[in-house]
Amino acid sequence: MKSQGIREEALVLYLNTNPALKLDGTIALWRKRRLSLAKAAEIVGLTVPEFKDVLAARGVIRETEGKSAKAMDEKLKDLLP
Repeated sequence: MKSQGIREEALVLYLNTNPALKLDGTIALWRKRRLSLAKAAEIVGLTVPEFKDVLAARGVIRETEGKSAKAMDEKLKDLLP
């Protein structure tokens, strides 16, 4: 039990002294959906837009859910005179 705490502390220290490795690991966890985009950005010390830029620079494609074309058309009809 105590050794697990020491190992976790050592891992945190190692990742904090190796920011590239920390970023790579965080991106891997985000890709596996174990972290939200906001939490991943927070871990590496970036804003969400900055983290999105890092993902784009690495060629990572983010998939987002969108509304259907029909739903979007209906919304536009409501918004436009």
